[in-house]
Amino acid sequence: MVERESLPGLLEQEMQGFFHRQKERYEFGDLFEPVFFDMCEFVGRKGKRIRPLLFLLTYRALGGKKGWADKSLIQAALSLELLHAFVLVHDDLIDRSEKRRGLPTFHKLVEQRQGRMSHAERTGQGVALVVGDLLFALAVETLQQSSFEPVPRQLALAKLLSYVTDTGVGEIFDILLGSRDIGRVTRDEIELTYLLKTTRYTFEAPCVIGALLAGASSEKADDLARVMEPLGLAFQIQNDLLEISHLDGKDQLLPTDILEGKKTLLMLEAYQRLGEVDRSFLQMCFHSAARNEASISKVQDLLRKSGAIEAMQERCHGLFGEANQLLAQSHLTETEQASVAEAISWVRQTVRLGS
Repeated sequence: MVERESLPGLLEQEMQGFFHRQKERYEFGDLFEPVFFDMCEFVGRKGKRIRPLLFLLTYRALGGKKGWADKSLIQAALSLELLHAFVLVHDDLIDRSEKRRGLPTFHKLVEQRQGRMSHAERTGQGVALVVGDLLFALAVETLQQSSFEPVPRQLALAKLLSYVTDTGVGEIFDILLGSRDIGRVTRDEIELTYLLKTTRYTFEAPCVIGALLAGASSEKADDLARVMEPLGLAFQIQNDLLEISHLDGKDQLLPTDILEGKKTLLMLEAYQRLGEVDRSFLQMCFHSAARNEASISKVQDLLRKSGAIEAMQERCHGLFGEANQLLAQSHLTETEQASVAEAISWVRQTVRLGS
């Protein structure tokens, strides 16, 4: 019997097999070969695998009959990791990030292969844009080809596409808010951005798609979606707090929201709590392209001084409580509720939110 602790290993094994099977399909000669190699390397980098793990655990929690090692089940889980890779490639391109999981972002990989050619940067960006599209297509195709019953598989595909649409809208919100002064950004706007850009495809999609493929009712799937909303917001806030605690001002290539000037709930909370002089400094940091070690250290000091960190920690505690309450009020049986709660707890304990 395969234990759930072995799921990360099963996912990695299937990922390697997946790209090995794709190799023949993408044999388009020397020009494309390095692009395919970089795509395989990028997706295969060591990551948290939050989405496929949540999918697998929810599938079994809601009565799915396929065993952990069932190829079609692992294949469906992999589709969510491919979707995540698609989002990361485009997100890094939009943010002009240079590192992902400690290594060059995809557009930088392609750029580096161009050497000193004058168009290297533009080539890297263009290829990355299209490779992101390829990964999206592969994600949809992989789920579509999994051997589940036609009706639940079609429902799952429809949900997947709706989550991709929401993620795109969330990305647009993130871009537009990024250009707005923090004094003109509202809490509701940031929370909606979190919901659309992160929560929907990171938490709601794996759980709802897992439930649908397990044969759960639409009522149960809808209830899971409601549970994931406060849960996803709590995880995003925790991620913001984690970035602040681990932020290294010396590493200007590190892709973090504070370095990219993102409008996060943590930063808004600090801004609203600080005095006029400190507020002005935060605003200056958001509008300055040059962020050095000293300014980053100052921002960290202001966050601590404002009390925003403690306020956000308290908000997280309340959101986790809200998610537990929604789960208890759902159409799920007591056994299913316990299994979902255990799955969420296991993911929280086993992985830390991240890429």
